[in-house]
Amino acid sequence: MDRPGDRALSPSLRAAFGPGATLPAVEPPAGATPRTALPVRLGVPRHLPAHLDRLQAGAAALGRPTAWLDEAAEELTYWLKRHPAQEAALRLELHLDLRLLDARLEPLPVASSPYRLAPMPHPMGNLRADPLAPHKGLSGPWRHQALSEAWRRGAEDALLLWPDGTLAESAIATVALERDGRLILPPAGGRVASVTERLDLAAWAGERGWALDQAPIPLEACEGGRLWCLNALRGLWPAAIP
Repeated sequence: MDRPGDRALSPSLRAAFGPGATLPAVEPPAGATPRTALPVRLGVPRHLPAHLDRLQAGAAALGRPTAWLDEAAEELTYWLKRHPAQEAALRLELHLDLRLLDARLEPLPVASSPYRLAPMPHPMGNLRADPLAPHKGLSGPWRHQALSEAWRRGAEDALLLWPDGTLAESAIATVALERDGRLILPPAGGRVASVTERLDLAAWAGERGWALDQAPIPLEACEGGRLWCLNALRGLWPAAIP
């Protein structure tokens, strides 16, 4: 899109660099905020249309119209071309009351090794029947609480468990158990729907010779296999319970 270099951004897009970049004097609304994150490499955002669809699905689940998002997405594409990043994390949030798409470019995170998971009950109890649970940002601001508890225990992330003791997800990723040539993921109900699980995991599993499956995973079953985490920013990486 060819535009003059001094053109102002659309009022429906707020774009900035660095963690915590915000519009002065405007506090993000509390509660449900559709959000997503994706990697940018060599100036190209990976699966951007799918992540924008994810935001729209979250808004639709709240019954909120987002006709303005198309204009904001167009401006976002232009902004990314104007500021090509070799490697970055692009974090997107929809502030629905402000009719605003908030975009931030940050350093791309890398999973530490070892990546230790601290098992704990899911802070929200049982979300498996909650229609908002698959939409990132709609089930409450509990992830920082879970991560803080995991760090207090000397782990990098929280391994969240449903009330029946089966695996749900981590605080920041989908979890899976590799065992006997299969990669087993928890059933989709109640956990955040992952763009990378839908679009990338089949190829990753094929490269490693894994068959994909979904089934409840009791915590004790993890002793007989290898844990993996996956998300859009970090890809697929091994994890362990200390």
